[in-house]
Parts: sequence; structure tokens; C-alpha cells
Amino acid sequence: MSALWLLLGLLTLSDFSESSNWGCYGNIRTLETPGASCGIGRRRGLNYCGVRASERLAEIDMPQLVRYQPILRTVGQKYCVDPAIIAAILSRQSQAGNVLVNVGNAGDGIRIVQDAGQYAPTSWISESHLSEMTEVLSVRIKEVQRKFPSWTPDQYLRGGLCAYNGGIGYIRSSQDLSCDFCNDVLARAKYYKRYGF
Repeated sequence: MSALWLLLGLLTLSDFSESSNWGCYGNIRTLETPGASCGIGRRRGLNYCGVRASERLAEIDMPQLVRYQPILRTVGQKYCVDPAIIAAILSRQSQAGNVLVNVGNAGDGIRIVQDAGQYAPTSWISESHLSEMTEVLSVRIKEVQRKFPSWTPDQYLRGGLCAYNGGIGYIRSSQDLSCDFCNDVLARAKYYKRYGF
């Protein structure tokens, strides 16, 4: 495990300037978030919640996500979305591919369907799958921008994350920008950002 952390440290140093200002939708390093709800932590065996739980879950999933860093960067550049956000969504939805069963259109967006009893190989995660997920996020962010043109880029990102699964109808005001999905994803993304994603 120490070799993994050494590799991540080297990647962080070599890519710091490249990865420090990714994305068109705010700077995730400066965003405040309460992190995961207690229910999210409990589902993965933690007896705590908040940022600490989000970071622990991100840490657990990181060995799987490291192999996808080149694809995450490619997709991030294509959609102008920080790769750390994409990694955090993948971590949140499928434990970095450890419980990936199906990726596909689910009515109002692309979802990774989870089934705790079935484990699919992580090789199922492809650039195409990550592009589909990221495109949905990008569309949701743009919908929020059109609906609330006076908001900040940070609010657009939060709104896009909250609307990611539920659709734009979920966002009616700035009061709706603190959903559990968004709070957890942002905390995980901040963690991944510190390790070079």
C-alpha cells in the first residue's frame, strides 16, 4: 500500500500545475461541504458521517480509481469538468466500479445501477461510460445556468450535482443546493484533488 501512496504523491507533484485549475464550474478546493450523510457511511460499514466519512470512502475506492486517471483527464477535458468530480461520482455511485452492474439511460439521466449481491469486473468502466456520466452532469449544470443565470459557477456545479439523478425540476432555489449526493461528491472530490486527480 505504501507504494501506491508514493506513486500518488509523485503524480500529485508532477501534475499539480496541470490539475490545479481544472473545470469550468468553480474551484472545488474552495467549496465548503458537510460531506456524507450518516446513512451513506453506515451502508459502507462506517459509524461516522460528514467529511470524515466521505474522505474514508474516497480513500477505500482510490486504488481502483488510480487506473482510470488518464481516462478521467481525457473526459474531464472534453466536458470541462474537473476529473476529481468525475472520480467522486464514480466512487459514490459504484464504489469505483466494484459494484458496477449496468450503465445506461434511466429515464432522466445516466445512472450506474448498483446491486450489493453482484460484483462486476472494473474493466466494465470505459471512456464511453465515463463520458456518458459526465455529459449528463454537464447538461444538468447548463440547465441550472439557464434557469438561474445570476448564480455563481460554484452554485452551478452544486445545482448540477443535485440535479444529476433527479433532473432539473429538483432545483427550485438556492435552498436546494445542499443535497446529500452533492455534499458527499464534493467532499470526495476535494479528497481526490489533494491526491492528483
